[in-house]
Amino acid sequence: MDRDPNNRIEELAREKLEGKSYSRIREELRASGMVAEEVSRLIRQVDERVLSETVEQGERHRAQQWYQAGLILAVAGLILSIGYHAEMILTNLPSLAVYSPFIAGILLMFYGRMVQRKRPDPSPKGPGPIRKKRPYK
Repeated sequence: MDRDPNNRIEELAREKLEGKSYSRIREELRASGMVAEEVSRLIRQVDERVLSETVEQGERHRAQQWYQAGLILAVAGLILSIGYHAEMILTNLPSLAVYSPFIAGILLMFYGRMVQRKRPDPSPKGPGPIRKKRPYK
């Protein structure tokens, strides 16, 4: 195999995430002349990469959901507080009860952003395109 093994694993993991089955990938690897033991090892590595990518995607999606829920709650709280100050709605409630949805929404938005920053978008492994052209000494 003349390719870098990490690039090959990335390529196969991408194919798997796009919907290709493991049996099809296994058949293609055997057809390329790989030994059964190497194929099994490569499939295990691809499976680990696919599982880790799936977990990371789920965590990013959950963080985005927290942020969106906070945004909706903050906008609803803002509308309530404007109506409260215009003395149109909820005039008999204390002001803390009216402002609490807005505050809770802002806190959820901050939490969602904090989780997103903890897990940034995956950066490519290895040296970047600039380092490949001009390595630092």
